[in-house]
Amino acid sequence: MQDTIKGFAASLPERQASFAERGCAMPFTAPMLSGARLRRGSSGPAEMLLPALGGRGVYVMGWNACLLHCAPSLHDRQLWDRIATQERPTPALVRAAAREVARLGYAGRPAQAAAKAALRQQEAVRDGLRDVLAARFLPLAPDAADLLAPMVAVLAQAGTGPGQLSERSPSAAIPQAIVALEAFCASIAAWSQMAQTPQERRGAAIALGAARMTLLVADASLQALWRTVAELPARLARGEVRQGDVLPLLADLASRADWLLDGWTMVGALWAAAGAAGRGGVLAELVSVLPVPPLEAESWPGPRAEWDTLLRARRMVAPGPAWSCGGLVDLAQRNEALRALAP
Repeated sequence: MQDTIKGFAASLPERQASFAERGCAMPFTAPMLSGARLRRGSSGPAEMLLPALGGRGVYVMGWNACLLHCAPSLHDRQLWDRIATQERPTPALVRAAAREVARLGYAGRPAQAAAKAALRQQEAVRDGLRDVLAARFLPLAPDAADLLAPMVAVLAQAGTGPGQLSERSPSAAIPQAIVALEAFCASIAAWSQMAQTPQERRGAAIALGAARMTLLVADASLQALWRTVAELPARLARGEVRQGDVLPLLADLASRADWLLDGWTMVGALWAAAGAAGRGGVLAELVSVLPVPPLEAESWPGPRAEWDTLLRARRMVAPGPAWSCGGLVDLAQRNEALRALAP
C-alpha cells in the first residue's frame, strides 16, 4: 500500500502554513480514510490529506485515487459530495453536512438518532442566543436590530459566554468540544499512570501534550470572542465600531476555536469507545491522527506551544494506521459507531 500511495500522492510536512491548507477533518467511516482532511485551494478541485504511513508527513490524494484505493463507504461518498463543492470548506460546514448525512441514515440508526438530537440542540442554542443578544444589544444599540439574525448564525457554534444561554438551551458546539477535550485529558492522564509498557506511556504523553496545548489556545480564542461580544453593544453605541465591521470581526474570532478543535471530537470518541480494556490497542491509531495546528495559530492568543518537539516524539513512536493490521469490516463498523458518539 505504501508503494502504491507514493505513485499518486505528494507528501507534505506535518505542519502546514494555514488552516485552509491543513483542511477540515472529515468523519469518514472507511478505515483507510481515518484521519482524512479535505481542503480546496483558490482553484482546482478539492483534495484529500491523509496521515502518512509511519506517522511521517501527510499524503495528498485526489478523490478518484481514494475511490480506487481507500474503499469509501456510501456515507463517505455522500459526505464528500456535500463538502467538495464548497468554495471555502470549514469545520462548521463539515459538521452540518456530517449531521445531515447521518440524519438520513447513512451511518446507521444510532448515528441517525444522535444527529437528530444534535440538530434539536442546535435549534435550542439558536433560540437562546436570539434572546441573549437582543437583551444585550437593543437597549444600547437599537440600530443593531438588523444584525441580530446574522449574529446568531455566526455565534451559533460558540455561544456568547458562560451562563449566558437560558437554562433550556444546552451548550453550543465549541464550548462542548472544549469540555470534551478537558475530559479526554483527564482520562488519558489517569490511564497513563497504569500503562503497562514504556511505548504506551510515551504514546499517552504525546496525546496528552497535544490535547493540552490545543486547549490553551482554543480557550484563549473563545475567551477573546466572548469579551468582544460583551463589549460590542457599548462600542457600537459610542460609534467606535461600524455595523459593517461587526460580522466579519465575530466570524474571524468564532472560527479560530473551531479550527483549533477540528478533529478532536473523533479522537475523543475513539478513546471513549475503546473502554479501559481496549485503550492500549487504539493508542497508536489515536496518536497517528492527532490534529496538529498549522503555523498560522502561532500568531493567535494563548501561550506558544512546543509542537515541533511533540512531533519529533511522535516520529519515534512511529504509529501505523489501524487498517494495516487487517480487520477492515470490524473497523468500518466501529467507525460507524463513532459517528453516534461524535454527531
